[in-house]
Amino acid sequence: MSNIIRISESSPKIDSLVMYNQGTDCFFELLISAADDFEKTEHQKELISFLEDQKSINEIAPGTADFDIVDMPWDEDCLFEDIQFLLRAVEGAQTETIMDRLPYEINKEIVLPWLEQFGLMVKQTKTERG
Repeated sequence: MSNIIRISESSPKIDSLVMYNQGTDCFFELLISAADDFEKTEHQKELISFLEDQKSINEIAPGTADFDIVDMPWDEDCLFEDIQFLLRAVEGAQTETIMDRLPYEINKEIVLPWLEQFGLMVKQTKTERG
């Protein structure tokens, strides 16, 4: 089974991020670990908590950690700052420093494109929500 992350329900399937279960765990671990390096507002902590919940869901019931980015717990009052925060986390997740924190070898050929795609999707959030 695989997990699918879309921008929104109406997004073209080609723009979706499709990940297998073990890779999904790695993807979330990298994002969460990278976000730990940044100072966060209370709301940004909620966004990371959402990602942690998705990781837990995948561990409990593989293949069910699907979500739409527009349905993440965004706050319209700080949307731009929160998008920038997640983009910094995506950027950080792609570094050797963050990858070396995980207790296993990462298949960069698979995970790096997922992180890049997620970043592109996050950038489109403001447009989709508007």
